[in-house]
Amino acid sequence: MFALSFGLGALVFGGFIFISSWFKGLSVWALLCSWGIKGFASLILLYVYTSIYPLRKEADVFKYYDDGIILSEIAAEKPAAFTRIMLGTWTAADLSYLNRLNYWFRSYDHGIANDNRVVIRVNAVLNLFTRGSYGLNLVVFLALSWLGSYWLFRLFMELSASKITSYIAAFLLPSTVFWSSGILKEALLFFALGGFLYSLFQLYQRFRLDFLFLGILSLFLLSFLKIYILIALLPLVVITWIWARTRSWRMLCSSAIGFLALFALSQLLFYPEWSMLSTLQGKQFDFIQMAHAVNAGSIVPIIPMDGRLTTVLALIPLGIWNVLVYPDLSMLKNVQSIVAFTENIMFLMVLLGALFRLKGISWKLDWRFPMLVFSLAVFSLVGMTAPVVGAMVRYKAPVLPFLWMSLSHYQVPYIKQLFTSNRIYQWLNTHL
Repeated sequence: MFALSFGLGALVFGGFIFISSWFKGLSVWALLCSWGIKGFASLILLYVYTSIYPLRKEADVFKYYDDGIILSEIAAEKPAAFTRIMLGTWTAADLSYLNRLNYWFRSYDHGIANDNRVVIRVNAVLNLFTRGSYGLNLVVFLALSWLGSYWLFRLFMELSASKITSYIAAFLLPSTVFWSSGILKEALLFFALGGFLYSLFQLYQRFRLDFLFLGILSLFLLSFLKIYILIALLPLVVITWIWARTRSWRMLCSSAIGFLALFALSQLLFYPEWSMLSTLQGKQFDFIQMAHAVNAGSIVPIIPMDGRLTTVLALIPLGIWNVLVYPDLSMLKNVQSIVAFTENIMFLMVLLGALFRLKGISWKLDWRFPMLVFSLAVFSLVGMTAPVVGAMVRYKAPVLPFLWMSLSHYQVPYIKQLFTSNRIYQWLNTHL
């Protein structure tokens, strides 16, 4: 039944891509190829979580779907309770329903949004139309993720004018494709991330109501999905916008200081009991405890947080380093680890090429620098709070396209020329 529903759903969306005039900048075969790659990646992801890690209750690709099924059943039993749960206005009387869900409540809470609930809610709504078909739900998640990747491609293409580099960033990076191709938070995150940034870019060019709606919807989703992504992204978006408008370093520095002051004031006024340092410390502690509890063999060296700012500052370069270099050769145990290792080698080579050009770079605040800072900021947060290789590989996946775009456009000129003068490159750039 899964094969039939998934196959038909994938063919329908592929047909929509084929006949639609909405998708510009790429040939039909390139668009369909990217959709096919995403569909194939989703099947690999399912294979991993059914054959290699067969325990269903621990598989993210199933547990949010399973809770969505339970929530859909609550909709039939008690529509009023279902509505309150969906809107986040549930009362003590609704706890008997919520306690039937396995992942609605977490065993730990550090004062940040519970992103499990977003995926559960989306599945519950989809179930009302798909009648609980896993294959159809999966196709919807894939379609949303693909749309986010397409919007990122359009953004990268507009900024860099490099079709191949943009296509690789949006559709071909292994970790990014793999983790955004399931009923997972990352699929929705890609839709929100691509929609938010592309809508902002379009609104900067000229006002359009459809892009305003997309931007608001995407921002709403981002605020409940991977909040650390939004925390790292928003300051850079604001600063880049101010620079594009003023071209004034004085205005830029003043705005950056003002943004930090506003963030601190908002935290004191609205969340006086919340502490970012304590939150980071708690997240790191929970990850380390969980890794020891399940006997994870891939914990990497890390400095334990103690609530002090100096420790966090020391952890920033260590976190970036850990995310960039792990898994290393001693951790290669399966195909997943080999792919992640190979991907790291590729990024380290591109980083090395960018470092060779340090003296020749004109350090102006164009799109490359904010993307680099955004990527490294997320790397540092992931590396310092989730010192487990499997988690690092997954959590860094959403920002790899930005790191790739930034570093590939900071390369030494003769390296760029070596690739762009190649006949295969020129053919692909023409026919993509």
